[in-house]
Amino acid sequence: MVKRIDVLLAAYNGAPWLEEQLDSLAAQEDGCFRVLLQDDGSTDGTVALLRARCAQDERFVPASAQGEHLGAIGNFLSLLRQTDAPYCALCDQDDRWLPTRLSACRAAMEAAERRYGADTPLLVHSDARVTDARGQVLHDSFFAHQGWDAGAVELRRLLVQNNVTGCTTLLNAPLRRLVCERAEAGRLYMHDWFIALTAASFGQVVFVNEPLVCYRQHGTNVMGASAGGEVSRGVRMLGTLRKGRERMRLTYTHTRTFRDIWGDALPEEARRVIDGYLATERMGKPRRLLAVWRGGYTMQSRVTRLGQLLLG
Repeated sequence: MVKRIDVLLAAYNGAPWLEEQLDSLAAQEDGCFRVLLQDDGSTDGTVALLRARCAQDERFVPASAQGEHLGAIGNFLSLLRQTDAPYCALCDQDDRWLPTRLSACRAAMEAAERRYGADTPLLVHSDARVTDARGQVLHDSFFAHQGWDAGAVELRRLLVQNNVTGCTTLLNAPLRRLVCERAEAGRLYMHDWFIALTAASFGQVVFVNEPLVCYRQHGTNVMGASAGGEVSRGVRMLGTLRKGRERMRLTYTHTRTFRDIWGDALPEEARRVIDGYLATERMGKPRRLLAVWRGGYTMQSRVTRLGQLLLG
């Protein structure tokens, strides 16, 4: 029996892009899915577009907390707590999914379940194309543009730099239940980073090395792609040392919050990795840098590794 995927679409004032996204969901090659839609208190035409789609296509279903203005993180957490599907995929309102988005992630998830067991918390995510507001492709690979490491799926790497983009993810039910157990919107920096760390701590993260989403950049994204190439980003980093140091401090603050949220429920190995990284915060710089490198807590791109070396 094919396991159903629930696509969880969180919407807020997304009328300019929403219809294109809804069309791309309807065109998915995977035949076993439904789309759970939840508006977050929009004041444009978003609600009308969502209602029209639900009336036209029975695969599109309104969620139960419409219009409550929970914020982006709160809206996604609300949707995660409303689904009971074996798999769920997070969906932004302003992107466009390629027709194979769900089928490719399902294949990767099923392979991971055969390898690690269906009871293991599993997260699948993929690369994406970066587009402008009109949908024109700016970069064929988000990973290549950011300089991310496709092999960075372990906890120690994800603690210091997240490469999991929420709109590319597929979670299985064991992971979804874990996330819903402890996640609180007010304590999370971003929901996708928390999901990634939870999967890496309790189960496995699997990367599909192909772009399955057109990730639209339009100036009002909650989070988005970095501007410019790696060299220009490195120059900007050197010119804004304060922001660079804040980025380094964020890795410790975020790791400490994650540790506090899970406490003693963390598996022993995950706790050891997390405590090992937090211990480096109190070290002098030479010793800290050595411990970070020996412990494998390295960032992924040349620019961020340089920042780690200079500012960490």
